[in-house]
This record gives sequence, C-alpha cells and structure tokens, in this order.
Amino acid sequence: MNVWIKMIDKILHPHRGKQEKLMSRMAEYRELSSLALESENKVMYSLLQREMNEMFCEYLTWCFLDGIGYLIPHALVMWLISIHFPYFTLPFDLPLIGSQVGVIVWYPLGMILFYAARWLVRKRTSGVLVNPAVK
Repeated sequence: MNVWIKMIDKILHPHRGKQEKLMSRMAEYRELSSLALESENKVMYSLLQREMNEMFCEYLTWCFLDGIGYLIPHALVMWLISIHFPYFTLPFDLPLIGSQVGVIVWYPLGMILFYAARWLVRKRTSGVLVNPAVK
C-alpha cells in the first residue's frame, strides 16, 4: 500500500526533489547573505540576494508545474463525470443557480470538503490535541 502512495505522490509531484534542493540552497544563501550583511560587505550581499531571487523564481516555476500536474486529473475526472451526470437536480431552488447544479459547481465543492476533512482527520489522528484543556 505504501508503494502505491509513493508512486501516486511521484506522479502528482514530479518536481518535489528539485523544490527541496532549491529550498536548501536558498537557506544556505540566506545564511551567507546574513553573514555578508553583518560584515558590511554590500557587494557580496547584493550578489547573494540576486542569486537567491533567481532561485526563488525557479522554485516558483517548479511549484506552478506541480500545481498544474495536480489539477489535470481533476479536470479529467470532471470531464468524465460531465458525460454521464452533467448536473444534479435539487428539490429546491438555490439563488443564482436554480435547481440544477452543474459539475463545475458540485465537484470543486466536494473536493474542497474532501481535502478539508482529510486535513482534519490527519490533524486529529496525529496525536496532538488542538486544545489540551478540553478533553
């Protein structure tokens, strides 16, 4: 089971290794730039800041590509669902929507609820209580 989770995670986040490597290099450059600032070496500080900004832009690029890769399966699922069930008919009318709720509305809401519930379950099962006074 753990192998499947790692494989799915690798498919959904193919650039995670590059992101982690860039974050560690940015942390090193941050320390070096703070040392340059303490020693009042303005040229070295500006060079380190420029390099750190370039790395940060590269990091954001990899994050964007991972985000797109994460959304593509959801778009595919929405397309497949819309072939058979393009909308739900509700027994009452909603304001601005009416009685028919399309896939473009209910699928994202369902996914937001799913991820919020998963986050709450993981937070609850991690063993850390949010408010230890309440038992």
